[in-house]
Amino acid sequence: MTRALNDCTARHQLVVGRAVRAYGISLPAYDVLATLREAGAPYRLTTGEVAAAGSARAGGLTQQADRLAEAGLIRRERDTGDRRIVRLCLTPEGLELTDRVSDVRSERERELLAGLGHAERRRLAALLGTLAQTRGAGGPEQ
Repeated sequence: MTRALNDCTARHQLVVGRAVRAYGISLPAYDVLATLREAGAPYRLTTGEVAAAGSARAGGLTQQADRLAEAGLIRRERDTGDRRIVRLCLTPEGLELTDRVSDVRSERERELLAGLGHAERRRLAALLGTLAQTRGAGGPEQ
């Protein structure tokens, strides 16, 4: 079973990674953008909140944020009450790119699941949801 899970993960990463890289960003960078997008307007989270969402490890998040800011896809804002707090904010360009990449990513994922029927997809989604909640899947420590 471990091999099958590893194979599926590798194939997903390969297919989705190619789709994302076609837009000039890496999969980890897209994950940061998508986390900000999912936060809803005004598309702003602290670096700690982005890290807690699992988008990137602490050191990796700083590097991703540097690259994304340099590309004009996010901007950093310091909290006016506590200058130690830094928020990452999606720019209009970042929002537009995130939405375009999200559409392509979703299409690639649909292609990966094309061999499954509706009931099988629902069952897979439920199983993956359960797996994500377990300690062994990197979920929250209990």
